[in-house]
Amino acid sequence: MNQQQQKHLSEICRCGKVKLEAVGRPILTASCYCASCQEAGSRFEQLPSAPPVLNPDGGTDYVLYRKDRVQCVAGQEYLEEHRLKPDSPTRRVIATCCNSGMFLDFTKGHWLTMYRNRFPAGAPPLEMRVMTQDRRDGVALADDLPNYDGHSGKFILRLIAAWIAMALRRPEITLGKTIRKSH
Repeated sequence: MNQQQQKHLSEICRCGKVKLEAVGRPILTASCYCASCQEAGSRFEQLPSAPPVLNPDGGTDYVLYRKDRVQCVAGQEYLEEHRLKPDSPTRRVIATCCNSGMFLDFTKGHWLTMYRNRFPAGAPPLEMRVMTQDRRDGVALADDLPNYDGHSGKFILRLIAAWIAMALRRPEITLGKTIRKSH
């Protein structure tokens, strides 16, 4: 099956002005409980009229795609990056039109971590919970998915397999116009 025949999933901001399309199967899906995801989610949720990023238990649900399989098809002028620290290689991007968290880009990586709650339909089910060692005090996790204190071997192997399939390339995500920066 060629890429044009593969499934397209759309990630859309809450107001509908920003749309990203992902082609093919994702690398994996996970809910992350790391301290950075919790801090960023909390910051985003404090923005005016922002939709939720964090689950009630503090996890953030993601769908990971190869960077070469994602493109912004509408609203790139609304995208703004946020970094927890100015020198961080990780940038989280929101749609400023409605303050929707859209994705996380580990700029040194070959994958894009898209917020699962921005997929209105067809988002694949979660496969695992990662970085659970950082979950909030008192949060008991269900046993419906594998729960990993850090990143699982399966998680790492899938990232490596995707990178090999990309001929070890690390494309930059520019999404059309230069993404505005904010801290």
